[in-house]
Amino acid sequence: MIGFDDYVNNGDCAVVADELDSYLDEKVIPRMEDFNILSWWKTNANRYPTLARIARDILAIPITTVASESVFNTSGRVIGQGLNEDPRFKVLKKEWFEGKDCLDIGCNSGIITIQIAQKFNCRSILGIDIDSNRVADAYWHLRKIVRTEHNEKRRANASRVEVIEKGDGLEKNVTAAQEEKKAISRNCSPAERNLFDIVSFKQENFVHGRDSPEKYYDAILCLSVTKWIHLNWGDDGLITLFMRIWKLLRPGGIFVLEPQPWVSYEKNRRVSEVLFFLQSHNPSYSTITGMMTTATNFQNIKLYPKEFQEILLDKIGFRTVEDIGSGGLSSSKTGFNRPIFLFRK
Repeated sequence: MIGFDDYVNNGDCAVVADELDSYLDEKVIPRMEDFNILSWWKTNANRYPTLARIARDILAIPITTVASESVFNTSGRVIGQGLNEDPRFKVLKKEWFEGKDCLDIGCNSGIITIQIAQKFNCRSILGIDIDSNRVADAYWHLRKIVRTEHNEKRRANASRVEVIEKGDGLEKNVTAAQEEKKAISRNCSPAERNLFDIVSFKQENFVHGRDSPEKYYDAILCLSVTKWIHLNWGDDGLITLFMRIWKLLRPGGIFVLEPQPWVSYEKNRRVSEVLFFLQSHNPSYSTITGMMTTATNFQNIKLYPKEFQEILLDKIGFRTVEDIGSGGLSSSKTGFNRPIFLFRK
């Protein structure tokens, strides 16, 4: 406490008070997407030295909000080294998605959803997640990827223009450069808008969501999600999931399922406590009908992952199933060597 006593005795409190009053009297900076608060404090450190040190300490603390399922279900659903391609893409085929309307259930932070749009050129893809924070993360990743691609394309085009302008100095080369610049200006904005037109995200409890009568899909993915639905909403929730997927698929559509093994249920049966929300007769609000722990659901489960194929074929109505993941991912890192099944309606 010696440092604190010196601080009080030297009268620094009054200095800090003046500093704070001066800071609070500052004109509010208009909101802007690319505002860098760390740079602002660095620039203004001479004016507000004490506040700048406080801001430096606070802003250096990493802050995150993570749902329980995101903490325990990290197999490829989080970013590791940059935005590397998910290993599960090894077993996915372009013809399943190209020019198709797609749905990704449990999209988490949206990385796989966005990469499917980029790699397979689908017509549209919607990512759904129950966690609004994960949906916000997904939109952040989408904006970041679009900006990165846009900047890379702009730099590449600018380099071509520079080569033309550094030619032999003839007027025709200058004219060509000017035309190239105009073309770049015309092409950048549509390219940036296209990915936003293809990819979208939505916060929704898919198990208790309502079907849109005019929206159907050619391909639906459910990767590393069934365990969390099963633990949170039991066997009934799992069957509801499968039935909704069946209804939303167009005839001939595909359903890509990556179920977690039963052993992982045992590890995560006590990770969270959930509230069950069911729609009342008035769709404008929901009612709390009860509280049940995942541990209780775990004890009551009668449908095991090994039975999912039989349920989807014999009870839900899918025509065929193909195991596309057992061999193709055997060399992948832990967490990606689960079976992946392709069901056809």
